[in-house]
Amino acid sequence: MMILSRTLCFVGIVVLAFVIFSKPREIREPPAEKPQASNPQPPLRPPSTPRPGRRTQPRPKPQASDVTTFEPENQQPVIAAENQQPIFRPLQPKSAQSQSFVAYDHALGSTEGASGKPKQLVEVWGGGDDALTVRFRDALKDAFRSSADFHLSSGEKPGTLVITLPSNVGWKQVGGRTQVLYTADFASEGQNLGGSKGSCWDDALAKCAAQIVKDAKIAAGVQ
Repeated sequence: MMILSRTLCFVGIVVLAFVIFSKPREIREPPAEKPQASNPQPPLRPPSTPRPGRRTQPRPKPQASDVTTFEPENQQPVIAAENQQPIFRPLQPKSAQSQSFVAYDHALGSTEGASGKPKQLVEVWGGGDDALTVRFRDALKDAFRSSADFHLSSGEKPGTLVITLPSNVGWKQVGGRTQVLYTADFASEGQNLGGSKGSCWDDALAKCAAQIVKDAKIAAGVQ
């Protein structure tokens, strides 16, 4: 029995040793680290140089087919002149004829009426030197100056209507007021054209003057 048990024990040990040494060892190595992906950059290329004798032209801009453009022929660029100074031309001397006409026109003054017709030249003559007559004569001259049909003149030019006050104006007291009585004669180039006669208060001499101007228009044919 002892021999059998020892034999079985020895066989078991041999089998165990065979099993142990016949199976190879697994060698475990640590996993290799994965390389990190990096953004590859393209290699730099040298700048291309244009070929000699060949020019690059810009592409023409597209234009709408329904729009028609017209370009003027022989168009020249407009160049703005900097610091351009105004040009002053000397005045040309007037001829002797035009100067004499201007001088005559200034002597007559504005002799054109509102209707475009020449104004009638008029002069006021005569009268006394008392205060009331002087006031009356001044009021009459002012009325002719402001008239649109007459031009107060002097020198008895051809065609001038002459208003003559033959004497001092008359006056009388009426109810504490002074009434002025006047007489005026009209003539032109020695021809008697009638006259005007009337009255007004001494504080309203413009009323008498307006009546004389009205009668003078009829005598001179100014309508």
